[in-house]
Amino acid sequence: MLARHAPTKLKAFGAALALLAATACNDTQTSSGADFVAARPGWAGQAAGETRGVDRAVLEAASAEPLLRFPARIGLARLSQGRLTGVPTEEGDAWIAMLERLGPGYGQVVPVSPLLAGFNLQRRDVSRSPVDDIRIAAARQHIDAVLIYEVIGASRDTATVLSAADVTIIGAFLIPSRSLQGTATAAALLVDVRSGYPYGSAISSAEQGGIWTSVGSYSRRMEVQGEAQIAAVRNLTGEVATMVERLRRELDARPAPVLPATPPQRPRRG
Repeated sequence: MLARHAPTKLKAFGAALALLAATACNDTQTSSGADFVAARPGWAGQAAGETRGVDRAVLEAASAEPLLRFPARIGLARLSQGRLTGVPTEEGDAWIAMLERLGPGYGQVVPVSPLLAGFNLQRRDVSRSPVDDIRIAAARQHIDAVLIYEVIGASRDTATVLSAADVTIIGAFLIPSRSLQGTATAAALLVDVRSGYPYGSAISSAEQGGIWTSVGSYSRRMEVQGEAQIAAVRNLTGEVATMVERLRRELDARPAPVLPATPPQRPRRG
């Protein structure tokens, strides 16, 4: 009954998640920013001459280099509704299992503190994004790269052939007249804390479902959605592990990075 009166946007969102069902993929990037910029020297020179504007922002974004090397200090950050939140226990267990699969050679994983991100919000520039705040918080924890992930879920409640029993008091409690479905998609992005360089991404999805009585179907529908979200994160950890393993091989095949010079320290007064 609730699904019949769902807003159009919610229906469209659920349909989009349904299209992503059983989807799982990952990708890596280790290309040089300097090579990318050098491929269009005319554009690069023009963009460098601008003090602001889209071309200047594109130039600065494209100039980042893949400096990450394993073992490294990797941060884990969970976004929910655009804000950094703590990692739920069930999802945390899935990430721990992934770390055990990868082994100690990849370094240390540290949760990015929501408290530090909240500290940044007190001094927030309106032009900053949630990812910027995560990078700043991760920098305070001396993290090399941060894995940012987000989970989105939806649920649906439809009638079964036994729904006629809903009009009876006993039937509403005992007859499984509702078909419940939860769908979730989880996505992750590995970003360099210092430069914002995107090393890789991964996405996965999951579905959970079952039948339930009319009474209590809403609560159970929310539980099914939560189960789908946990399953999507479990699937995501497998994609992330594959992505990280491939990323390490690609980074190891590249020449040793030339680190930028340390900026001079200002002399202390007094």
